[in-house]
Amino acid sequence: MKKVAIFLGAVAVFSLSSCNKCAECHAAADINGTEYELMELGEYCDDNLTSIEASGYDVTDTLYVTADGDSLPSPVYPGNVEVHCGEDH
Repeated sequence: MKKVAIFLGAVAVFSLSSCNKCAECHAAADINGTEYELMELGEYCDDNLTSIEASGYDVTDTLYVTADGDSLPSPVYPGNVEVHCGEDH
């Protein structure tokens, strides 16, 4: 009986941990038909992931370079930009 309880506990822990939906996210802007990655935002999970994808990210400073340090063709001014999660950058 003790082995069954341990087994069921292990299954419960595994199933609960596999429910977490997490992804790495980045802020992006479309400039002249080309998408540029502006900055890495880190990993978001579950409700936070859904929220940031839906609401976007507020840029507070004018950006002149991409996340990789390359110059942007035109600056990105403060405002809301798209957020992309779970993709290769």
